[in-house]
Amino acid sequence: MTEEELKRGINLPVAIFIIVGMVIGASIWINPAEKLNETGPAIFLCYIIAVIPAIFVAYNSAYLGSAFPVAGGSYVITSRLTGAFGGFMTVWLIILAVGCTLSYLGASFGFFIGQAIGIPEGTMMVWFSVLVGLVVLVAFYFLNWIRIEISGLIELIITIVGDIFVMVIFIISAIPAFKPSNFVPLFPEGFSPVLFTALTFYFAYVGFTLILDVAGEVKNPSKNIPRALLISIIFLVVMYTIQSLMVAGVQPYDNPVGTVVQLILTGGLLPQGMVLFVSILIAVAIASTIHPAYMAYSRDIMMIAREGLFPKKLANISEKQKTPIPALTILFVVGVVFLFTFIPILAPSFGVYTAAVLLSAIVGVIVLILQIPLSIAAIILPKKFPEWHEKSGFKPSRRTLKIMGIIGAVLSFVFVLLVFTEPEAGLIIALIVFPYTAIGALLYFIQKSRLIKKGIDFKEKLTNLPKIPEVEKEPLGKIERLAEEKDS
Repeated sequence: MTEEELKRGINLPVAIFIIVGMVIGASIWINPAEKLNETGPAIFLCYIIAVIPAIFVAYNSAYLGSAFPVAGGSYVITSRLTGAFGGFMTVWLIILAVGCTLSYLGASFGFFIGQAIGIPEGTMMVWFSVLVGLVVLVAFYFLNWIRIEISGLIELIITIVGDIFVMVIFIISAIPAFKPSNFVPLFPEGFSPVLFTALTFYFAYVGFTLILDVAGEVKNPSKNIPRALLISIIFLVVMYTIQSLMVAGVQPYDNPVGTVVQLILTGGLLPQGMVLFVSILIAVAIASTIHPAYMAYSRDIMMIAREGLFPKKLANISEKQKTPIPALTILFVVGVVFLFTFIPILAPSFGVYTAAVLLSAIVGVIVLILQIPLSIAAIILPKKFPEWHEKSGFKPSRRTLKIMGIIGAVLSFVFVLLVFTEPEAGLIIALIVFPYTAIGALLYFIQKSRLIKKGIDFKEKLTNLPKIPEVEKEPLGKIERLAEEKDS
């Protein structure tokens, strides 16, 4: 093991599919069918409205990633612009969020496979989901050991096959059964239910800040990070909107179903054999989020360990593969712990999938909390690091950054409060997140005291950026080459 730099091996297409793979989750196969009777056929508008607050976060992320193209960007940016405590707590909360993510995605993967092959509900389904979830977590853990160029390409393939291909299959299969008459009236319960549902659908767009954590491995990051975010957000809005439009066109709003898979079954949209195939693809779509969760957030652990706030051994990367295996191992262990505790405890009362959804609510709250300091960082960066602001390939005016940063922070805070309006979810989140946060704060002050006693000035490290891997220059175009030849 060594501490040499990571390699820039993520090109624009791979960056796009890493973002898409992280953002798309199981909700697109649940929410449109489940909420149809509340909103009416205008449910497709919910995804268009829901993206509005996400635009502010994506905008701030595009700027920060372009200006600070370093691995572990969430930690580096937060620690440099809000202080060591903010940086420490960011990584501490990331570990909890990723552990919950791996657990709920692993259990959801097992649950969808179990449904597809006819595993009965109850204890058998619980342990089938847990054990299959363990297998998929192990598989993606080892997949993330290999070089970023290869694992990124695999993520691209998984996202295309699991996320995009299966959505295209559903959309095409729904065309013959599409009934324009289902859209009359468009707002049977008024516009208010559409607006409220749009607020909850915002969580379908959470995850754009992930690109900050792999920014140190993106080729030509000053240009490719903003491009990847722009293309990803447009693509997601289009796919979400079309899929929910097809759900409303096939299923009358006053005759609701629980999931899109149930809609496929009851509507006879596909042959029975194809339904099994689609269910497996949906499970693959869920798995496509496991891979980038490991990939991106292990870099934050690696970076904070390099600077002494976490154990130094967690900073090591594989000399051969250039991947942070100790940091990956931490995330894997936390994910397995949640998988074998949280799911078996809650599943008997709520069911496997609902237990997994409760874990995802914890993730959603943490991501929203972490978006607040990142949004504030976009305001502070031009003043504190003017040289990096000038180097940014995406350089909005300071006034624009202030507006976008304030709106991004305020909206993230509002959505945190919104989650706590659901009593059961709010209680479970509070019982896990609040004590965990208090423990993290205590550990920070203990580690800070240790570093001071050793005479280590960790605050000095936070005044500079970590070493940034060399950025490859794009080949000159024909016009640029001619201009260069003329000047010489």
